[in-house]
Amino acid sequence: MNTFKLIRLNMARKRIRSVLLVLSIAIAFFIYALLASFEHGFKGADSTSERLVVSAKAGAAQLLPISSLDRIAQLPEVATVTYRSNFRATFNDPKNFMGANAVDPSSYAAYFEGQYNFGEGQIAALETQRDGLLVGAAIAAREGWKVGDRIVLNSPFERKLDGTRNWQFQIAGIFEGTGPAIDTNFVIMRYDYFNLGRQNNQDTVANFGILPASGVSADQVIAAVDARFANSAHETQTRTENDFMKAFVEQFADVTTIVQLVVGAAFVTILMIVANTMFFAIRERTLEIGVLKVLGFSGGYIMRAVLAETLWIFAIGVTLGMGAAYGAGIVLSGPLSTIVPSLTLTPSIIVNATLLALVFSLLTGGLPAINAMRIPTTAALKGA
Repeated sequence: MNTFKLIRLNMARKRIRSVLLVLSIAIAFFIYALLASFEHGFKGADSTSERLVVSAKAGAAQLLPISSLDRIAQLPEVATVTYRSNFRATFNDPKNFMGANAVDPSSYAAYFEGQYNFGEGQIAALETQRDGLLVGAAIAAREGWKVGDRIVLNSPFERKLDGTRNWQFQIAGIFEGTGPAIDTNFVIMRYDYFNLGRQNNQDTVANFGILPASGVSADQVIAAVDARFANSAHETQTRTENDFMKAFVEQFADVTTIVQLVVGAAFVTILMIVANTMFFAIRERTLEIGVLKVLGFSGGYIMRAVLAETLWIFAIGVTLGMGAAYGAGIVLSGPLSTIVPSLTLTPSIIVNATLLALVFSLLTGGLPAINAMRIPTTAALKGA
């Protein structure tokens, strides 16, 4: 009789109970993995702490004058500065929203160097074509676009000088991310074309992007930029891209708190169910535990067997849950691509789930295992 065979026989004793227990654990970890993936993707999986974002101190929704660009570029702490205006538009269907950035092509490419692969000549093509458009690979694949196509984007928020909302573009290139988790569900246009064609908010941008000079820390750049615009009509708030994305998301909902509450409730419920089930299971096996002790099995062995059974149940449950979350991520990645560009299981989510499963198995199996070890042989043989 080995431990694995003992575990298998115990789990097969009441198959329906074992199956339901495993499924309950799988559901809890499915919820955790899917919500953690959603949170990771919603906050911007490709954001970093090296790139800095300058937005209005009054709030990210407030615009900044494009004239601030020169004042930022003059700072010795700054190596690269670019700017961006947001352009929300639809294509063919009013529900088919897509994001767009109106930018300066060359500085934008330098800012995102290493994250996006613009391909040979794409930036040059955009700089020579006023109504040119660079489109992300994900959108190009979804819409069937190719280089040279002429398309019309309708913007509910940006009216043109002639009063219409239809903006015409010609696709100058299709760019890709340097990794599978990089968001390419947006398009890039020239800022000068967009700025001269719009009715409102001309010569303003949503934010500036900064790369620190060599040997300069992010904190030094943040202090220098915000000091330059202190007590002015356009005070700024400079943050790392990570912090900027987190603050932007929390304008709509505190995703982190929502995830923690839902996942916490699921795990607390599972802990109660598993612990209660293991207590009943050990009580049912009281006589068998006594027999094992008579046959020479130590209390320590019995305790380890109970812990191993709990660990095995959690191992099966977490594997099923993570597998289901991975499949759900593949299915949902398309429909949710414009909201959550990267709905994938990251290594950190998998590691955290594994550690949680280990901790929970010890918590739920620990006390029943100790009780099993401490049952007196005579009492166990009497079925007490």
